[in-house]
Order: sequence, then structure tokens, then C-alpha cells
Amino acid sequence: MSQASTYKMGKKRLLAHPQDIHCIAYHIFCLIAYGCAFWLWLNPELAKIETVWDRVAFVGGAAYMLGWISGVDVGVNFHNHTHRRVFRSKNWNKWFGRIWTFSGGWPSFFWNHSHVVVHHANVMRDNDWTLPKKKADGSFESIYSYVFFHWPWRYAVHLYQDFTSGRGGRHVGRTALKEFAIFLAMWSVPFFIDWKMALCLWVLPQWIGNAVTMGSGMYVQHAGGMPKSKDRPMSHSTTYLSKFFNLTMFNIGYHIEHHDYPHVHWSELPAFHEKMKPKLIESGAHVVPYGYYKAAAIVAQISKQGSGYEKFVNDQAPGFAEEPVARTDERLAREGGSVEAGASLS
Repeated sequence: MSQASTYKMGKKRLLAHPQDIHCIAYHIFCLIAYGCAFWLWLNPELAKIETVWDRVAFVGGAAYMLGWISGVDVGVNFHNHTHRRVFRSKNWNKWFGRIWTFSGGWPSFFWNHSHVVVHHANVMRDNDWTLPKKKADGSFESIYSYVFFHWPWRYAVHLYQDFTSGRGGRHVGRTALKEFAIFLAMWSVPFFIDWKMALCLWVLPQWIGNAVTMGSGMYVQHAGGMPKSKDRPMSHSTTYLSKFFNLTMFNIGYHIEHHDYPHVHWSELPAFHEKMKPKLIESGAHVVPYGYYKAAAIVAQISKQGSGYEKFVNDQAPGFAEEPVARTDERLAREGGSVEAGASLS
């Protein structure tokens, strides 16, 4: 029996799209991974973690892997849910969303606000505080500065300002307090079990997931971009064509397509990209043949031959324009043009 048939017979009342079972399975896998790490910490004799250095090695490996999968779980997996709800039931979406993000160090309401209200509606504009700070020429601050300073420090300040000023609608502050209380009740549980374990295998992985995994991804999604405008309709983001990367990352690499058409289901983005290809070429969109990991490695390079940032913004996938359209304020100024504020993309 096909997956679609199973969906029609048994899951129509629960899932909004049959492919979303992969999202649910991935999140459950992440929770199990945390549970396994906690069990190993609490049973060191069975895990053969006998010395201080054994524990240091265990924490180093486990925290990095947990952080990596947590960053993907929230920054990619839950991200898809914010645009296309996984369940047909409003209550299922609300509660599963809360359970979805607490293991990534986020109240779901806070992440939804940051991504949809702030980022998607204002991508590359000055009031999109989720992105790296810009230099005078329009290029981003270094990836190192962004990774170490954006989460949770900048996010905390901006979220407080947004919720106390009413950005996001009426009663946003009241809702934020309620959601934070629900989040805190779930998030604090590991501290009651073992506070040292919580710091090493809960807080540290969540920092890695948000600052390193999500932070570097967010950086390269928009490095070299500019606000959407009539003359530059698709220069706000970069699309990544690596098949392996997209296969393992819920097609998050098709980022221009996602920003312009956020309600296209993640599983349909490869086919949608093919339909958009002529427009991408015509507009001089920035499209590269690899994935986020290689892009992050490139922009992180510092050498006498020039910065990796410049190398990245000038890369282009075969089959597209030989050179990407100038994508920084400085280059646009040299052309005699201007950067116009784009319309909302959400």
C-alpha cells in the first residue's frame, strides 16, 4: 500500500500532508537522543564513563551531536511547521509545537514571532533583527561575531522590545508571558534530575544548536543579499542545489523559492525550483551548487588572498548566470542604482 493511500485511510484526520510524518519522526528521534544521553550520564558505570576525562570526552561528543540535531529540528523542521502546519487540528499544532521547540531552547511562540513576524516579513531590511549586522558597504559582519553574539543575547533584547512595544499584534506581551511559563515548566525538568547534567547535556547542546547550527545557516542563507525590490526581486537570499544536503535537510536549501512562496510545502520545493529556474536566471539570483555546510566553511575563511565572504557571494552554480547580479549596497551604488525596500514576503 502506498504512503498516500495510508495517509488517506488512516492519517487524513491528523496530518495536513503525508510527508510531514518525517518531521514528526525526526523530532521524536531528537527527544530519544536526549533521553539516551541523560541515561548514559546517570549510569556512568554501565557506560564505562569512569574518569573525569571520560566524562569530558562524552560531553564533548554528545553535546555537539545533540546540538547539531537540535538546530536542524528547530531551525529546519519546526521552521516548516511555522509556514505549513503539520496537523489538521489547531490544538494538536499548538501543543506539539510547544513540545517541538522546548528541547531546542525556545518557546514556540517566540520562535514563530522571530521567524515569521520579524524575518519573513522584513527580510534584509533594517528592522529584521534576526540577521547579522551590516557593514557600511552592505555586507554582513563576520560569521564569528554573529555566531557568538546573536543567540541568546541579541535575541533576548529584541524579543523583549518587541513584546513590550506590541510588535506582533494586540496582547502579544501577555501571550509571550504565558508561553514562556509553559516553556519554562518543560525546559526546567532536567535541572531537577541533575543540574550538572542539565548544563552539559541540555544547555550546552542548545547553545550549539542555536548559535552554531542555526546561526551559520541563517548567515549563509542571506549573505550578500539585499531587500527585495522591483529591480532585484530575488537577491534577498541564496538557493543551494546540493541534492544530498536538501535530501537530509527537508529541502531548506531552496531558500529563494521558500521566501517568495512560503506556503509551498517543503517536499514540493525541488519540483517548484525547476519551474522557477527561468525566473531565477533572468533575475540574476544567487544559486550555488553546494549546501550550507560548505558555504559556512567558505565565509569563515580568512586569508591574505581575500575574504571567504567575497568568494561566496561571487560563486554561481553551472547553468545559471555566469556571475550573480551585484548583491551589496556598495556594488549597487557603483552601478548608479539604489536599494529599495521590498514588500512583505510572508
